[in-house]
Amino acid sequence: MGFLKQPEWHDFGPTFASEQLAKRHDIQVSKETVRGWMIEAGLWQSQSRQLREVQVWRPRRSGYGELVQWDTSDHDWLEGRGEPVRHLVRLIDDATSRSWGRFVKHDGTRENMGVLWEYVERNGRMVDTYTDRDSMFMVAPRPGESKQQRREADRLTQIGRALRELGSGWIPAYSPLAKGRVERSFETDQDRLIKLLRLAKVTTLQAANEFLEKEYWREWNERFARL
Repeated sequence: MGFLKQPEWHDFGPTFASEQLAKRHDIQVSKETVRGWMIEAGLWQSQSRQLREVQVWRPRRSGYGELVQWDTSDHDWLEGRGEPVRHLVRLIDDATSRSWGRFVKHDGTRENMGVLWEYVERNGRMVDTYTDRDSMFMVAPRPGESKQQRREADRLTQIGRALRELGSGWIPAYSPLAKGRVERSFETDQDRLIKLLRLAKVTTLQAANEFLEKEYWREWNERFARL
């Protein structure tokens, strides 16, 4: 019970707290028991269910490697401890949610290319990638230029050329719902990953990436990815 009163546990919910007590301190208790402890200690308030707006997400692709969603989350991942770590580049397989990613200093072409190559080396080539329409992925159309003229001009960014060399297609997203898989995964990261980095006392970019590689992605893929 004393662990739950430590500052680094201040925003844990009962389910995640139960999981981490078992993993880190070999304390095997159910989430219901932990919830009772937390309510008694004033660390948790019973919350009534609220109706949430139902979002209709695009169905998953049927097979692994058919489509990979690719995006960056800009967030204060280390909560102000040590080095500033703000950008998490993530690639997630649409069919299975299998993921890989890195923290990078800048959300730029070079950094994103590095994460792409690591993903391909570990998971194989994807048929298509799904990204937003950032300038690192898409050359802006020129005024008055038709779609036919754009196709004939064949202007590509560095990442566009890299995907072509890989034999992978590129699909631009026109709404957040289109990238729903990766957007929702970032919501989980901004809750779960931040707490884990805090417990691990990570304070540098290098240590944060070592944590991703050695612990987080393995745990994510075992827990959340579909077979």
